[in-house]
Amino acid sequence: MNRFWSALLIFLWFFELQVVLFSQEPGISFSSVPPLGSEGNLTGKVHNVSPADHGVAVYIFVQGWWNKPSFAAPLTPIGSNGAWTCDIVSAGADSVARKVAAFLVPKDYQPPLLEGTAVLPHELFENSLATLQAARRSENAFSFSGYDWDVKTSGSFGFGPGPNVFSDDPENVWVDEEGKLHLKITYRDGVWNCAEVVSFRSFGYGTYRFYVESALDELDANVVLGLFTWSDDPAYAYREIDVEIAKWSNPSDPTNAQFVVQPWNNPGNLARWTIPPGAAPTTHSFDWEASEIRFESHNGEVQLPITEPPVISQWNYMGNDIPVPGDEQVRMNLWLVNGLPPTDGQEVEIVISRFAFIPSTLPEPDLTSVDLNEDGLVIRANGQPQLFYFLESASGLEDWEEIDSRVVDETEIQFTVPVSPDSENKFYRIRVPDQ
Repeated sequence: MNRFWSALLIFLWFFELQVVLFSQEPGISFSSVPPLGSEGNLTGKVHNVSPADHGVAVYIFVQGWWNKPSFAAPLTPIGSNGAWTCDIVSAGADSVARKVAAFLVPKDYQPPLLEGTAVLPHELFENSLATLQAARRSENAFSFSGYDWDVKTSGSFGFGPGPNVFSDDPENVWVDEEGKLHLKITYRDGVWNCAEVVSFRSFGYGTYRFYVESALDELDANVVLGLFTWSDDPAYAYREIDVEIAKWSNPSDPTNAQFVVQPWNNPGNLARWTIPPGAAPTTHSFDWEASEIRFESHNGEVQLPITEPPVISQWNYMGNDIPVPGDEQVRMNLWLVNGLPPTDGQEVEIVISRFAFIPSTLPEPDLTSVDLNEDGLVIRANGQPQLFYFLESASGLEDWEEIDSRVVDETEIQFTVPVSPDSENKFYRIRVPDQ
């Protein structure tokens, strides 16, 4: 055997040894995470440890972290095959806990007992051999504006803001055949039910733009429409940045909206303004950067770079409370101040036609295919939902001319160029302009 093959075999043997060694690391996995609102057990498996010498410390997040199944039994035993099962619905609002966490720990370790703690203690991570967290999703989770969203539910309990009962019933949150999001406050069985949706992903720095189809100037004085970011971690005031349409139970207030950087009660962190009568649709946005947050609301649909309707209000914040990105998510909610019913006793519905996120640095489209069929030249690329794209052509590699444009609903961008045997040879490109 020559030196090359000997060296290759040694390398392969070494690589295989590394894989075997790596595979022996302790691990933990979930077999089943019950959906939000259900009463099923959390199940999982551990790997590469002695089940008899270890246990699983389970926590759920329901307005804070709590031990499961109980304080009296903070460790879940592990079966001889590595499988474990934990009852995570043993009291109160457990069925609507939004997150679960599991820690593989030595059997003689005493996990901390938590009663609604905002953040899991560092000692859990320091003493665990492996950790795992997961979100529990509503069975009515949905897609809107090219992104995936969850629906908040509080069961029969009052949760903040408010407090209110939040429902994931399709009567409270749904997307219609035109792809528009409906948020509705309903009255069922003697209870007012509010609505809130939460993005699956975190976006970070960039522009958050909300397109509201409904008229907002006559929103009931006890009703709040919130368009905002939120993190369950209290750091940086929960990373909350808000556009809120509300009179806060004061019908005589001449203003009906506000821009906020939390904490709202710090001087200079809130600007009140007014949506004028008849303004619909409206577009509301905030551009979140490291040194500044720029808020704007427009009377009409912003379709940059094509149209920019009249500005209703704008505000630049450069104070000390600008959060840094973390695990924040986008939220949209419709709720009642202090849980009070609408002053007229009527249900309330708001329609949001689109949500768009524009990153601080716009990503270039990623060309995926070019095909020729009976319709012409079909050019496809991957982009970002709800952004505006141009198709341009040129005879050379300069003097580009726009020949088509569109806002894409999903991630795929597709342009079709009619061609014929005598068509002039052209170069084509897809470009994303400033939004």
